[in-house]
Amino acid sequence: MRDYGWWRDVLQDEPLPAAVVDLDRVDRNIDAIVAATARHEVTVRPATKSIRHIGLLKYIMRRGGDLFAGLMTFSARECLWLADHGFDDLLMGYPIGRRDEADALAELAERGVTARATVDSVEQLDLLSRAARARGVTIPLCVDIDCSWRPLGGRVHLGVRRSPVRGAAAALVIARSIADTPGVRFDALLAYEAQVAGMQDDNRVRRHLDPIKRFIKARSRPLVAQRRRAIVAALRADGHALKLVNGGGTGSVSWTSTDPSVSEVTVGSGFLCPHTFDGYRGIGLEPAAFFALSVVRRSDADHITVAGGGYVASGAPGVDRLPLVHLPKGVDPLVETEGFGEVQTPFKVAPGALQLRPGDPVICRHAKAGELAERFAEYLLVRRDGVVDRQPTYRGQGATFM
Repeated sequence: MRDYGWWRDVLQDEPLPAAVVDLDRVDRNIDAIVAATARHEVTVRPATKSIRHIGLLKYIMRRGGDLFAGLMTFSARECLWLADHGFDDLLMGYPIGRRDEADALAELAERGVTARATVDSVEQLDLLSRAARARGVTIPLCVDIDCSWRPLGGRVHLGVRRSPVRGAAAALVIARSIADTPGVRFDALLAYEAQVAGMQDDNRVRRHLDPIKRFIKARSRPLVAQRRRAIVAALRADGHALKLVNGGGTGSVSWTSTDPSVSEVTVGSGFLCPHTFDGYRGIGLEPAAFFALSVVRRSDADHITVAGGGYVASGAPGVDRLPLVHLPKGVDPLVETEGFGEVQTPFKVAPGALQLRPGDPVICRHAKAGELAERFAEYLLVRRDGVVDRQPTYRGQGATFM
């Protein structure tokens, strides 16, 4: 356990705010993911958007060994940058829409780097084809299929708004279009079940919705599996060879790994376990990413103010998108009329809690994993004995893609 005294000692001489990653906990999270997937015939593809840190990506891949293969990326320019740092087998999790992005993927193909573009519409093919033909290369493509649950004749959408490809017929249309388009080839399928992988079983803020969410997840699993298998079977019967079928996320890795139609699962947030992932069942993960804020004043006997803190996560606005105070206990809740601020954040201190002085750290957790790297130029890497290294994030290396 890292108690508050440990944190205060480790950060005593560090400039604050600071972002910290606990490598001992990262190790245990990787081991938990390996345990959840190793007995099935799948590999694990780490998602870069949840890491955004070259050193950690390399560390995760090394510890994962042969079970970990390739990366899921979020930007074409990021793919170029990752290739410059020695990475290969890149699968973009999202489609592109600009010529410079298509040119980046064509350049990677010219360099011999495998970087698959994801598509979900025939309209996206011309852009990629023109870029590929200009360099005399072939860009491999992955078709993104929709795995949401749309009951009541499609009038209700449960999941995320991603691909319009919702069945075998639509998948065959785009696969055949790719076959007729010069400069591109189809060899992969992306089938992400967001309403299973991205929905908490237990939400600390909206507990009254937990039974409904668990029902949606339970009802969605057989529907997702049936759709994914049907599409894979239809594509193969039509003569399309699939090198990989990607599914899942941290929240569904244990279940998705059991689907025989899936060859690999994506995991991102599970390596760092932001507080959003505290409420997932089925895989034991530990918080591994934190940020520390410095106390700068006391406005009242029961209030402190820290410098910084306004690191609010993307997604539907709500209290669960705000950072969460990890230590010391009793420094919570924040002052609702102010919230986490751009340059300062006030907290109410509970009676009997540790009395903090200016300079003392308050340890927080972000709601999401990768977005923390957009706020800090480096991560302090710690183990039980303290800081063992400090390495730049994407941002610290001058790389920002979104």
